[in-house]
Amino acid sequence: MMEQCLDEFEKCWNKPSRKFKHKIIQKVMNKGLEPTFENCWNYWNGLIKPYIYPKSGKVEHLHIADINKRRKIYGTPRTMENKHRKKNRKPYK
Repeated sequence: MMEQCLDEFEKCWNKPSRKFKHKIIQKVMNKGLEPTFENCWNYWNGLIKPYIYPKSGKVEHLHIADINKRRKIYGTPRTMENKHRKKNRKPYK
């Protein structure tokens, strides 16, 4: 399955028209990643996701494997990610 996706991506990547390639490169650069072939392929497959640091709220785009590794190391399950989020509450009167 992944090999078929890689073949399809390579076919689009190597086309004489560079629209596809430049569009993907710009999207990867906007995420703050280096625009290599591997990063572009991972972004195209949806393997690069935003990661929100639990304490600071800073957003960084990482590979799914890195996100899962950080969750195991630091012990931040998915439910704790929203624990430090600012709540939209009505002000106390």
